[in-house]
Amino acid sequence: MGMQGAVAGISRRYEALAYIIERIVQTGTSPSYDEIADQLGILKTRTRELVDQLIDEGLVERPLGKQRSFRVRDVSGSRNILVEVLNRLGWADAVPLGDLEQPRTHERLPMLPPFEHLPDVD
Repeated sequence: MGMQGAVAGISRRYEALAYIIERIVQTGTSPSYDEIADQLGILKTRTRELVDQLIDEGLVERPLGKQRSFRVRDVSGSRNILVEVLNRLGWADAVPLGDLEQPRTHERLPMLPPFEHLPDVD
């Protein structure tokens, strides 16, 4: 089962939030309560509690009359929350590497001088 125990110490509601964001980004649709429960390895009733907490926190909204439709209100803000939690746990987020030189084609590789003498290998 999915993320069960993936990162000790992260609130389950933030694990649920991370999965909701991931699912929406990958498929364009939000997951169902059953899919979140399966991913986190928890009961569906607990999943409903976690999503309700995310709604109360203002991170997720559920349009009226739609069971499967969650909408993340502020994706970048939610990602910042997740990064903060991971940083508190000792994880480090990657820093952009800046302007890296593009890979060279074989025509642009530096020329090496020819070997004048190869030592005898006996």
